[in-house]
Formats: sequence, structure tokens, C-alpha cells
Amino acid sequence: MAEVRLDPMTSEEYAAYHRDAVLAYAEAHVSAKSWPAEGARQRAIDEYAELLPEGVATPGHHLYTARNGGQEIGMIWFAERTHGADRVAYLYDIKVETDLRGQGHGEALMRAMEHEVRSVGLKAVRLQVFGNNSVARSLYRKLGYIETNVVMAKVLDRQTKTQVG
Repeated sequence: MAEVRLDPMTSEEYAAYHRDAVLAYAEAHVSAKSWPAEGARQRAIDEYAELLPEGVATPGHHLYTARNGGQEIGMIWFAERTHGADRVAYLYDIKVETDLRGQGHGEALMRAMEHEVRSVGLKAVRLQVFGNNSVARSLYRKLGYIETNVVMAKVLDRQTKTQVG
């Protein structure tokens, strides 16, 4: 399995991450049909601004650059949140560089993040994943994550009449 070291993300690394992440986040929502294409980029920009108003210095947020040896392999971002009576980590983003996928880096990155979560005294990790992201869902299941709720949607054809009987 790949070995991963998590280094706190620098402001420069964050600027590069943010530029790409906003676009990817908007595209993921459009692809999952949870947002219309029109306005998606601005909505993503607004959500990032609300979540990370101080970038890497935003209190309660942990952003890391992941490395294997000296090679940058990706990043991970979690925040401290309250869930019921517990303090938990909420995983906002994980990324493994495209050309390095399928080599165990995602699993190693998740395990390294879990170590960091424990080190700040949090008891669990929660996350949300797009239903159409089968690779990520498979990874999370492999690592012992379970589905706690599922949101489903259906786009209705305006031309079809439904009979209620």
C-alpha cells in the first residue's frame, strides 16, 4: 500500500487547489443533476467563500497536501463539526492526482486523514458522496464507511400525465 504524509496546505497550494476545486465542484453537481448548469460555477464559488472565508487559516478546517516521499499525490480537507452530542470530522474533499489513481493512494490518504481526525480528538468521520461517483463509494465502503441516508431524485417529464386512482 502507498505511504502518505499529510502536510498542512500552504496558502500557495490552497490558491491552486481552490481554482481547480471550484470548477470540479460545480461540474460534479451538474453531472449529478443536483444543480442546473446555469449559475453552477458562481454557486460553487459562493459555497467555498462561505466555508473557507480565511482559506487555510479558517478555524476548525484542516487542509492538507498529501505526499508520498517527496511527490505530491493529492490533497484532503476535513472540518470539525458537531453531530448530535459528538464532535466529528466532516470530510469535504479528497483528491488523488489523476495519473496516480488506482495505486492505493486514496485508501492510504483516507487512513492518514483518520489518524489526523483522532489526533484532534474527534470520534467519527462523516462525508457526503455523489451517487454517481461509484469509485469513491467503493473506496469508502472498503474502509468501513456505511450509508446513513440516501437522497434520491427523479426528473419528471412535463408531458406525461399521471393518473391517480
